[in-house]
Formats: sequence, structure tokens, C-alpha cells
Amino acid sequence: MGKKRRKQYWWILGVLIVLLAAGGVAILLAPEPPRHELRLAREALNTAQKAQAEVYAPSVYNEARQLYDSAMVNWSRQNERFFLNRDFSQVQQFAMLSSEKAADAAAHSVHQVKNTNSQVKNSIAELGKQVLHYERVYKKLPLSRSVINEHNKGKMKLAEAKIADESGRYKEAKTHCQQAEKLIKSSNERAESLLKAWFAHYPQWKKDGAEAIRLSKGGKKVILVDKLAHQCVVYQNGKAIRQFEAELGINWMGDKRRKGDKATPEGIYRVTQKKEGARTKFHRALLLDYPNDNDKRRFAAGKKNGSLPAGAAIGGLIEIHGHGGKGVDWTDGCIALTNENMDALFRLVAVGTPVIIVGSLKPLSEIY
Repeated sequence: MGKKRRKQYWWILGVLIVLLAAGGVAILLAPEPPRHELRLAREALNTAQKAQAEVYAPSVYNEARQLYDSAMVNWSRQNERFFLNRDFSQVQQFAMLSSEKAADAAAHSVHQVKNTNSQVKNSIAELGKQVLHYERVYKKLPLSRSVINEHNKGKMKLAEAKIADESGRYKEAKTHCQQAEKLIKSSNERAESLLKAWFAHYPQWKKDGAEAIRLSKGGKKVILVDKLAHQCVVYQNGKAIRQFEAELGINWMGDKRRKGDKATPEGIYRVTQKKEGARTKFHRALLLDYPNDNDKRRFAAGKKNGSLPAGAAIGGLIEIHGHGGKGVDWTDGCIALTNENMDALFRLVAVGTPVIIVGSLKPLSEIY
């Protein structure tokens, strides 16, 4: 190799070394993407997601997700540029902000979960009390179908709330509780309104109940029917000597106003006939003198003021009879006992025995 050629070789080699060194320096000087910050942002988002931040802190969690997405979009844009001109400062900023927001979302979610869980449990307990109150006070009342359906839907929503709560789906449970509360509260209020309106007659019931005891003090037997308690009680000498469970007319809450209303009348009556054998289809029966003079006056007033239809009839054939024990109120207005109890009552009383029917012997305050 000639001297000139060797000189060219070393010159080229030197240039290559310089270029390689410059390339190495350039690579070393090229900006690095913030992989650590991005990893921290992903971990923070995963933690927030496990804390159900998507449900309990959606706005903050979504902001954290958007910041992370912005970091990734910006990183992609920087990668399209010449490597020495890349600037990852915004990527780092977005990643750090995403971590902060995700941490906030997780903390807020944990707090909300705790509060919601507490609220749900308190709500379920309170609604359970309201359901028990309905079952104890209102369930046996002849309520409208809409009130009954409303209450049953509320109970169903409450059951769904309990299932969601037990599964840790507290927000869903809270929604069910809110729906259940609306339904149960409405049905209870409507039932309470009907009961209070009926109890406006309590002063008269109290007076009639006292009259039953007074009449029995001379040794005479008196039948006293408490409709709300579903009790038929025989008094003698001021004391109850026999007590029977009773079933009433389908629409027993309220006084009987006309034929076909399926209500059991309220007032002071007497036994006019004792029926058995072929004379009754209800085993044995005590026929009452409904309608009495008071019933006739009220009926006439109702026809006159238009509260009763012009074609309405006053009705009759109200009895205390057998074939009871069905566990529901089913008669057209009569008072039904089991055949065994009807036999006992039949033996105790005679034609002319007073029968006093009241809505309740207890005031509403005691019932609540």
C-alpha cells in the first residue's frame, strides 16, 4: 500500500470514529421519555379502579384517565419527530397530573363508599321498620289494590337493596333504597290517612263499648264486636265471659251504607232470629236487626245529599254465622265464626240479645 493510500485510509477511519463518537454523544444527549412517571400513572389508575372510583368519583377518575391519554398521545407525537428534537416535558406533566388525580379519585371513592355503605345500612334498617309497621297496623285493613301493590313493589325494591348491599354494590343499593323509600312511604301514608279518617268515629265507638258493658251488668248477655281486633266478645255482669276470632265483610273498615258495599255495619243492634238447619247455609246464624232506625236515617240522608246513588238499596240480612276460619275477611258484611265457636255462641245467647259493633275499642294512639 502506497503512502498516499495509507494516508487516505487513516483519514477515512478518523472521520468514521468522529462520526460514531458524535452519534453516540447525540444518542446520549437525546431526551428520554418519562417511563417512570407513566408507570406510576398507570398504577394509580389501577388503584382508583379497584376502589370503584368509576362509580363513586367518576368525574375525577375520568379526568385522570384523560390526562393519561393526553400523555400517551403527546408521546406518540414526539416519537414522530427527529429524536434530537423530541420534547417529553408535556408527557411527563400529563403523567404526573394523571397520578395526582387518580390518587384523589381513589381517596374520594373510599370515602364515598364508606359513607354510602353507612347510609344504605341505615336506610335498609329504617325501611325495615316501616315495613313492619305496615305489616302490624295496615296489612289487615281492606286497602285499595293500588296501595297494596305500591307497598309490595317497595318491599321488592328493599329486597334488591339488601342483595346489592351484601354484594358490595353500595351505589346500586342506595338507588334501590331511594326507590323503596318512595313506594313504602307513599303506601304507609295512604293507609294511615284512611285509618285516621275512620277513627274520627272513635268517640262514638267508645260510647257504644261502654254501653255494652253497662247493659251486661244486670246479668244479661251482650255481644260486643271489635272490628279492628276481629274479636267477637260475650259480656255478662260487666265481664268478658267468652271471646271468639271473627271474620268480617270484605270492605269492613267503615260503616255499612248500602246494599252491595260489602261493609260490616257499626252500631247497636239485637238478635232477631236464631237460625239453624235448613234455615241457613252457614251452619248456624244469628240474624241482626240491620237496618235499624239509625241506619235508615243515614241512608235517607245519603240519598238526599247525593252521596249515595239514586238507585241504591239499603240492604239487609246481616248475621253472625258459621263457616268462618278462612283466615281472611270474605263475607258480604256479616260476621263469621268457625262452626265450633258459632255453636258455643249459639248456646250462650237468645233472641233479643244486644249486639254492639264498633270499629275499635282501643284509641288510635294505642294501636300505633
